[in-house]
Amino acid sequence: MKQFLLIFIVFGFSCTSQNQSPFYFYDDSLGEVPEFFFEYGTKDSSLNLPDSNELFHYENGIFCVYSIPISLYKLELGAKFRICSKLNEESSKRWKTGFSLLKNQKSEYQTFFEFGKGWNLSFTTFGKWKEKRKEMDPIIEWKEQVFSTGLVTYQSFAIPHPIFLQKSNSECEVVYRSYSLSDTENQTPTIDFEFPCPPVEKVLDLVLSQNQNWISSCEIGSPNISELFRHSESDYLRYLEWENTKDKVICPYAETLEREKDGVTITFQSEDFRKRSRVMLPHGILLLSDNPKYQGILIPKQFLSQLGTTETIRFGESVLYDASFDFKQGEEYFAKQWRTTSCRDQKKLWETEGYFCGNPGLPNYLEENSISSTIPKCFPSQIHLTEFYPGNETDSNFPFPAYFEFRNEGTTCDLSSLNWILNGNVYPFSAKEEILNQNGIFLMTKERWLGWNLLEREKPFTIPKQMFQIPPFLIQSRLSEESISVEFDPNRFHLLRKGNQNRFSIIVQEKEIPHPRILSDPRLLSYGFQLSPGVHETNQINFIGSSLLELAQNPYPFFDFGFIEGEEGIGSFQSSEKKDYFYWKPSGTKIITFGYEPNLCNGENIYHLPSGFFGESFKSLSYVEKITSNNRLIIWSDALIKEKSYDNTRSLHPEIAPILLSSSMVSSFPCPGLWRSPNVEKISSLEIVKLRDQVGYLANSPLGNVGSFLFGNQRQKLPISILPLSDLQFNLDLTNVFSGHSEEQMYSYFSHPNLIKPIGFLEKKGPIQIEAIYPNPFLSQNEWVYVCNRSGNSEDLSSYLIEDETSTDDLVSYQSRFPNGTPTGKNGKGFITSDTVLPPSKCAWIVDPDGKDWYLPIFHSESDRLITVVTTQTIGNGISSGEFLQLRKKSNGVSILISSFGHKESASNFRKTTSTGEYLWLKTNAEGTTPDDFEVYREEN
Repeated sequence: MKQFLLIFIVFGFSCTSQNQSPFYFYDDSLGEVPEFFFEYGTKDSSLNLPDSNELFHYENGIFCVYSIPISLYKLELGAKFRICSKLNEESSKRWKTGFSLLKNQKSEYQTFFEFGKGWNLSFTTFGKWKEKRKEMDPIIEWKEQVFSTGLVTYQSFAIPHPIFLQKSNSECEVVYRSYSLSDTENQTPTIDFEFPCPPVEKVLDLVLSQNQNWISSCEIGSPNISELFRHSESDYLRYLEWENTKDKVICPYAETLEREKDGVTITFQSEDFRKRSRVMLPHGILLLSDNPKYQGILIPKQFLSQLGTTETIRFGESVLYDASFDFKQGEEYFAKQWRTTSCRDQKKLWETEGYFCGNPGLPNYLEENSISSTIPKCFPSQIHLTEFYPGNETDSNFPFPAYFEFRNEGTTCDLSSLNWILNGNVYPFSAKEEILNQNGIFLMTKERWLGWNLLEREKPFTIPKQMFQIPPFLIQSRLSEESISVEFDPNRFHLLRKGNQNRFSIIVQEKEIPHPRILSDPRLLSYGFQLSPGVHETNQINFIGSSLLELAQNPYPFFDFGFIEGEEGIGSFQSSEKKDYFYWKPSGTKIITFGYEPNLCNGENIYHLPSGFFGESFKSLSYVEKITSNNRLIIWSDALIKEKSYDNTRSLHPEIAPILLSSSMVSSFPCPGLWRSPNVEKISSLEIVKLRDQVGYLANSPLGNVGSFLFGNQRQKLPISILPLSDLQFNLDLTNVFSGHSEEQMYSYFSHPNLIKPIGFLEKKGPIQIEAIYPNPFLSQNEWVYVCNRSGNSEDLSSYLIEDETSTDDLVSYQSRFPNGTPTGKNGKGFITSDTVLPPSKCAWIVDPDGKDWYLPIFHSESDRLITVVTTQTIGNGISSGEFLQLRKKSNGVSILISSFGHKESASNFRKTTSTGEYLWLKTNAEGTTPDDFEVYREEN
């Protein structure tokens, strides 16, 4: 036999069932001497056994002790045994009491001793038994699935079996150990059962025969990961579990396990692993751990030290891509499991003092048989989020923890059937049965709310300090793995942080809103916090209007809304990106400031806005007006913001169109050099606009009897008076104004104490207007100025002058200076080169004398005149990007202004720059008095 065994081990092992056993259940020959019955390859035997988690069963005068709990014994296909004896009622009670001592009793002085003819039962500890074991040299020993002969047995369940020893030809011993993990190995409660030996050679023959049958029919394959755990504070310590998920026997034939992390690979192999992993029974379990109490395959702690992190573990063709998992969640421990069921219903073998959800060594889907009469499992669809609070842990005075509040909107159920998945991290609801009544409230909280008597579970989830939305999450059934995704409107934001505290939670009714005052917990409300952990009530919510009072984009961006002081409720506004922002407005407040962070410039008690709110897309705000309840939209451009903020030194105040914006007149004491007034009364600059569709001008505040008003240009400015049309509207009195030149371009000039700087308007244009400029062509000599006659009379350009910021040139026809030239544009189109007279609506190109093959845009016409300067080689001193240009006319011995680019002589002049290859073209119907009146185009190749 020994030679045959050696050959057998070399070939490997397999698994099938022959439904054979050399022993049968007791018959009339069973007496008071215990008898040993061994089974291998049989499942659901003819024994009529209860679904018990005990190791013993007494019925009809027969007491049997099983190698594993009876409910598992019925399902075990691999090695298992029972020892049976006839006992009277009184003896059976003593035996029951004795075996019950394995249930981790805490009394220090437990005793149990029974004996009979050729047998005895005694209670001890495993450490004491090991000392006794040193004194013997058994013929055969079977432990941890392996006989001392080298023959391996296989099991469906990777759980400890009693140690079997043949001490002599006539005497055997079985050692039962407690399934308690709380005791050390040496202190583990132990029952030592000595009895007459069965024919052990028949046991070995059965194992050998069955193994041969299994190996001959097994399928080469790899198991799947089923469970893992790692936490040094738990009695469960560390383990890695694999399952054959098939209905047939597989032979992995994997010599090693490989673990790869951060590019480093380590390998595990051992003789025990090679033997015990060679064959896996249908739905069988393989357990690896550095804890010898599991009696699994011993593996170094190093190999298991990173379980629950990003790493890869390979077992043959099976690959585990592990990811982050929190094994300790509050005071509960959870294994990471696949193909599982609720924590309450899951079959449990091991005993510990703490709460643990996991079952090393058993299939995860295996359930306790007594569960059917209990309260049903919860389903994901019946658990609804009612409140979310991002926490206030950074505040040492009020370190309220973050929480998610859920309500059961279905029937009463057990929450341990569900997983909550946030940011990809799995958080089982409960490690034990947790009954949530209909409409009951349950909290997932970062830390416990001590003293609040809430139904809660502490979970190590991560929430940023600032949150504006409820993060999306999943609620998953542990049994079916079906999930419900819970997501909220991505364009709906909630302003919860005020000052340096998260003052508000988000409650979910028909929609999510910041927590109103009326529904808040009064204890928290007394400290300024509006939340209600553990309570969810509904009430009608008051939505209120507001008015935008002040705005600044840089530096220290903010804006202020104003309110009716006595109102309270939910306010809102919408950004340019169509995102809605909601906040709580308390009673007694007239102004609320919104910004990024509290600072000296904006104040401390501000509502925080999301990072990037004041980005490039921030071009408008819309809200409900507090007085009219109408929707109001305020839009601005970058140019307007730059102009009215005076390069970001002054905040802005919205005005009624067409004024749009005014500037702050309040110097900021905390921020020298800035003018702003967050959260205080506003003082706006005087703004005046010239009306387009009506006569006159409009101001945003009365002018009073102060200020200076002039009419003219730099040649002469004449004082004028104003004619009031209403409180804010007026016109100019030009009755006594006479310049002597009807064609001259004229401006109005306004100065006033409430104007940040003097302003003015173009009041009268000359007959010829500058309408396009190409200051920076690719070839510098090809610059040009495009002018058109917009009067009703012909104009002779020979009486005109072109002027830049340094010099002035007379104009002549191109042919007058170059009689033999026949110039054309880059596109081959020509000009009228011999004429300086420009009829109404006709245009001319003023070019450098050295230019040729000019780039001509689409508006060029062959009826256009080609004009150049009389003597110099450039227009003026050469046109530069952003330079002022003026067209002047010689009239009665003086040079009068006719047209201007940049309006140098206006009180509101401007510069507009271009890059090389870009030209400017006046927009249709535009005055040309602002940079925005000109479109930028690029030369086409």
